[in-house]
Amino acid sequence: MKNVVSISNARKELPKMMKELQKNPETVYVIKVRDETIAEIRSAKKQVEPGEAVRKLIHLRQKVYPLIKGKTEEPISRKVKNYLYGKENG
Repeated sequence: MKNVVSISNARKELPKMMKELQKNPETVYVIKVRDETIAEIRSAKKQVEPGEAVRKLIHLRQKVYPLIKGKTEEPISRKVKNYLYGKENG
């Protein structure tokens, strides 16, 4: 969601804008001076690309299926974050 803000309001409302970005990382503030866009403020948090979770779940399913078929166990429930988000978040 984009919000258009004048430069003077951005100066006044900066703390409020930062709190909103923490709550809703997809929010974008467009800063304008005399109807000209000069900046955008958005969250620095990495946003998940559309379809990324599905791709990771399909990859996980392909990886796990041979294990189920061969009756070899791997503790997926304990490592689900590693499988979905990579080992750095585990």
